[in-house]
Amino acid sequence: MNRTTVGGPELGGGRGSGGVVVLSGRPGAGEDAVAPLLAEALHPGAHLRTEDFRQAIRRGYVAPHLPEARRQNETVLAATAQAAFAYASGGYQVVVEGRIAPSDLAAFRRESRATGAPLHYVLLCPGPAQEDSRPTGGRPFDGLGALERHELPVDPAQDAAATAKTVLDGLLRGAYLLGW
Repeated sequence: MNRTTVGGPELGGGRGSGGVVVLSGRPGAGEDAVAPLLAEALHPGAHLRTEDFRQAIRRGYVAPHLPEARRQNETVLAATAQAAFAYASGGYQVVVEGRIAPSDLAAFRRESRATGAPLHYVLLCPGPAQEDSRPTGGRPFDGLGALERHELPVDPAQDAAATAKTVLDGLLRGAYLLGW
């Protein structure tokens, strides 16, 4: 028996290996409340926030919604993905919380391929699709195509624990697993 099979489910396919779930959401979806609960349900679980990686920038920070922040945003996502898959390679079940659109998953897919650790993507959606609240007014979650099955409608009145349980049930069924 190894440490990833004691005390909770794993995302790595039952071999004691780790996995990564990217938990994103439309405005008001509550991923910030759901992510830590989900990480607590996994064993051993880790929770990473893309915002923590963004806040690590002390000089030269550019507001992420601005066009000139493209390189910074790509760097933040790459650093987050590398850290997440480093934990997964050590056997941790990792929940990455952040505003990560399908078009932003490239760094996570690269790390998944490089490490062999599985990658899951869940997009929480409160009720009907809402406009993105970024000042640019864009809708980064439109045009999901094949990733539409990764959307999880959530009732804003439902508590975070219930949503975390729904997400966990879907993860265990492989509903949110991404291929490379």
